[in-house]
Amino acid sequence: MTDFSQVFYWETLPLRGARCRLDEIYARVLRDFKGQDDMAQLLGEALVGLALLATTQKNYERLIIQAQSKGPLKLLVAEMTAAGGMRAYGNWEEGVSVDLSHLPDALLAITVDMGMDRDRYQGLVELRESLTLSLNAYFAESVQSPAYFRLVADPKSKQAGGYFLQRLPGVLAVEDWELATRFIAIGSDQSLLQAKPEQFLPEIFPDSALRLHTPQALVFSCSCSPEKVERMLISLGQTEAEETLQSEGEIVVTCEYCQEVYRFGEEDVALLFAPEHPLH
Repeated sequence: MTDFSQVFYWETLPLRGARCRLDEIYARVLRDFKGQDDMAQLLGEALVGLALLATTQKNYERLIIQAQSKGPLKLLVAEMTAAGGMRAYGNWEEGVSVDLSHLPDALLAITVDMGMDRDRYQGLVELRESLTLSLNAYFAESVQSPAYFRLVADPKSKQAGGYFLQRLPGVLAVEDWELATRFIAIGSDQSLLQAKPEQFLPEIFPDSALRLHTPQALVFSCSCSPEKVERMLISLGQTEAEETLQSEGEIVVTCEYCQEVYRFGEEDVALLFAPEHPLH
């Protein structure tokens, strides 16, 4: 299993955590990416943060991390399904370096989509100078539970992964929380990715047994389809579709996540708006 998330906890302490590796997913997201390295790194960090965040959720259909601003960062979004399918994309002003600390009206949104026509839950926090600090703030402000994230993403090697700790209700000494977070913070990114949790995590609290859950497999998965694109065109209306055909010669829709291209010619559009079309 190359891409996965894995939950762990200490039996006698109100402390849990998770780790993940997303090398293949990250490489797939970067396959058609044409932006600068700092934006590519941010995409990887969003995927890692999402995979770790998902380990805290139950009975959801889709989980979404979304960051946007009125500055150079137009949109950064990563999505994950309960089955472990992940995708992400970003839209950033070309030629401008990624500096989250100087973005006007920058927000980070965490959306939990329960599916089955149930209400969505969304938490909003101000986007900090890093995605790590933003996720820590989300837990402090929206979840009201201290958390610590370490996110690693290297666009050159196409490696991504990280660790997460969450303080649970109960008595945990401040020194123990600081010890655990310092332990995850030390070392290089590469050493953290290569470390075996069953070897180094028990060293944090040798008097408390560590339990590692079975890893959950994660994969790149995009939910785009011809039917969804057809529904989108129908919602735009026949007049707009025909005007696009007249000016462009065909309608071309490219998925922002997987770069799949959907093309519609004159006959396709005529069939799409025919009364007998199954989507009507």
